[in-house]
Order: sequence, then C-alpha cells, then structure tokens
Amino acid sequence: MTETALPDTISTASRLSRRAFTIAVTGIGLVSAIVGLAFTLWPDLQPERSPSRQSASLNRLTVERGTSFGEYLARIDQPSSSYSRRQLARRGALLNFRVAITGFKGKHLKLKWELFDDASGKQVSESKAIVITPTNRTNVANWQFWIPLPKRRGPFFGVVELLEKKEHYNLKLDSRETKRFTGLS
Repeated sequence: MTETALPDTISTASRLSRRAFTIAVTGIGLVSAIVGLAFTLWPDLQPERSPSRQSASLNRLTVERGTSFGEYLARIDQPSSSYSRRQLARRGALLNFRVAITGFKGKHLKLKWELFDDASGKQVSESKAIVITPTNRTNVANWQFWIPLPKRRGPFFGVVELLEKKEHYNLKLDSRETKRFTGLS
C-alpha cells in the first residue's frame, strides 16, 4: 500500500506545483499588461530616466523701450487693480525672449534680469529671480520682463540670465545681453 500511495502523493504534489506555477505566471502576465496599458494611456506615469542630454538656452531677445508697466501687465494677462495710476503709467523697457529647456524636468531654474549703465558698466538695478520648474522633458516658451527705465539719459543695456539652483550656488545655464537703449531723460 505504501508503494502505490507514494506515486499518488508525488503526482498530486506535481499537479499542485504546476497549478501554482501557472497561476503565478498568469498573474505576472496580467500585472505586466495592466502596467503597460497604464503607461500607454498615461505616459507621465512612466518612471523618469536620467536625461541623456541637458540644454537650456535664451534667444530672440528684443527690447521695446517706452512700454508702460500697465501695458506690460496687460500683455502677460495680469490684473492691474492693485497698482496706482502712477505705477501703471511708469515707462520702462519690455524684454521679449524665448526660453528652451531640455532635460531639467522637476529641477528648480531661475530667470532674472539686470540693468547696467553702458558707460560705467555698473549695475543699476536687478529683478528678484523667478523660479520656474519645468514639467516636461522639453519646455519652450516665450517670456517677457519689464525693466523700469532710469530717469537719466544712458545708454543702458539689460541682461537676462537662466540659472540652475544648486544647493549652495546658482549655475549659469545661459545669458543674453540686449542692444543699448536710452533712459527717460
């Protein structure tokens, strides 16, 4: 009786092992199919690979001298109700430029402007940096800054900088200098 019972036990164990293996393989296949479908329908769910290429550039920098602060706010679709008539009427230089960023998704980058006196090379004013965080692998956008013009003749020039915010410093990724322009005097 023990001779015949042993093959039945092996046969039953073998069938159970095959069944467990089949269930496991089917489960893995099903999970893989669901994950693949989810990545197809929602590509942003895919894990990010380290970018093979990073680049950041500023280009097409132009200056529109004499633009009022109110006109600037209207162009960037921002409300003007919290500003006085005098603030809205103030004249400045509108800087238009294009920003192209690849490989910095989720990183904190800074955009800022500086204004320099052309004769002395000394900095006259600067903006507080605007922090931007790209949401895609590649981001391209047109951007505008408004610089209040000094009440003297000049000439002046503006500088736009794109920086990567590191732990203890800012790494300059690109910068562009405007053509010379006059002040308000």
